[in-house]
Amino acid sequence: MREILHPFRQKETLLQMGVCALVFIGMAVPFKVMVLIEGLTEVRPVNAVPVVAGLLFGPAGAWGCAAGNLIADLFGTFSKGSVLGFIGNFLAAYLPYKLWHFLKKGEAPNAKSHVNIVIYVLISAAGAMATAVIIACGLDVFLGVWSRQLFTIVCLNDFLFPLFLGLPVLIVLTCDDNKVSAFMPPARADAPVLRGVALALSVTMALGITVMVYWGLSMSGSLLMFACGAVFLLSLAGVILL
Repeated sequence: MREILHPFRQKETLLQMGVCALVFIGMAVPFKVMVLIEGLTEVRPVNAVPVVAGLLFGPAGAWGCAAGNLIADLFGTFSKGSVLGFIGNFLAAYLPYKLWHFLKKGEAPNAKSHVNIVIYVLISAAGAMATAVIIACGLDVFLGVWSRQLFTIVCLNDFLFPLFLGLPVLIVLTCDDNKVSAFMPPARADAPVLRGVALALSVTMALGITVMVYWGLSMSGSLLMFACGAVFLLSLAGVILL
């Protein structure tokens, strides 16, 4: 939890939050006219930002993307669902950050090897599924609005744009000629197993829920899917708190 709140304690990280939010708003607002589902979502090249921002700036990048999405919603799609959008875009940046440092302990995020590129693709996919669960399934459970199409669009927006726009940006920013110093999490010796279990469980549940969505289930109509959603939220709480 201390790591999550760290950006609010230093001027440098507050500035990083502000920059990420401004970049997010600047990329999101022009595409508000390219609506895919009225009042809910649109074509979003801006979704390339969270994964890269999370990897480079850690929690500050996650907060910046969440705030940027909320402000961008004021330009056409602001609703009760914007709260879920705030959480989802925070997670889209924060989960890849946590997964990278779990898999590549002590190594700053970069795309200098084939292994690292594969890891980038996998953590982007995990973040996309988790974000789709939060937004689409959250709308289903809390607001009674279910759309498998929305789930698919969120997944594709949050995976394809980080892959085709975000990855080239990360390659440029972390190359030897233009190396950006990435935020590195503080070394911790407490509860490493629990943190690993929470991360693995959150990704597994997101994948399981995604499979169930394409089996034709909805979280409000399936006890099994609802139970998986509860485990997903509890594991996310573990990711944040541990």
